[in-house]
Amino acid sequence: MGYAVGEQRTTIRMAIAELSFGLSDRLSAGLRVPYQTTKCDLGDHSAIGDPVLTLNYMAWKRDAELRDGRTMRWRGARRVDFLFGVKLPANTANATVNDRPLPMPYQTSLGTTDLLFGVNYRFHRFNTALAFQLPLDQGNENQFNHAAWLLEPAARGYFESAFLERAPDAVLRFQYRLPFGKFAVQPGLLAIQHLGQDTRLEAAPDPAGMPVLPTRVKVEGSEGLTLNLTLDAAYALSDRWTIELAYGSPLIVREERPDGLTRSMVLNTGLRYAF
Repeated sequence: MGYAVGEQRTTIRMAIAELSFGLSDRLSAGLRVPYQTTKCDLGDHSAIGDPVLTLNYMAWKRDAELRDGRTMRWRGARRVDFLFGVKLPANTANATVNDRPLPMPYQTSLGTTDLLFGVNYRFHRFNTALAFQLPLDQGNENQFNHAAWLLEPAARGYFESAFLERAPDAVLRFQYRLPFGKFAVQPGLLAIQHLGQDTRLEAAPDPAGMPVLPTRVKVEGSEGLTLNLTLDAAYALSDRWTIELAYGSPLIVREERPDGLTRSMVLNTGLRYAF
């Protein structure tokens, strides 16, 4: 279960089903499907979010050692994993309310098909991950612009996003694990570098009043860094059941964020069962 606060104080609630299945000692497959509800001053919208399919390959591993029959010696523990995946569009990000297009923070999908790949390296209690999200198909058909909401001043607080096309992202994450018996916390930093400027369709008014065809324009300031402070925690109820919690909040955000992914805070709680 997830709760987040987005742009203009939008509230996002998510129920997430996630399954990871071991195909061999080194290879596992994963499926993640969210259901999202977003509410704020322009209305509310609920639907299934973008499903994510992944393959994880453990390239190398050295386990922590049990010392004196009681405590784990983490200093020699190392592991390298490679991840390959695809994020599929649940819809085209064109949800409306009262026949008016909703901005991207209300949408449950980016409308894009994205290729995901990354590498994760764990050494002792340190964990580092590097990943990329590359759009393969720009299927976003969102039509939000301020002109569609002329009588709603609150709409001007959202970024216009008509037929948005997103640039790729690079992600770098650092974490440090602090175990306390069955309980463990992992503070960390999550950096997301948007590798280019997004584009959208925009129609400039014609002084003579003639119809104007929309043209694709770059969204100035949409490239750049988002830096998040994160904290993960887990408590082992048994060998099979684990309670998990994850929190994130931004320290640095991009100037323009038409994709609607900005969050002032994210809190996820979950129950994991190993079968």
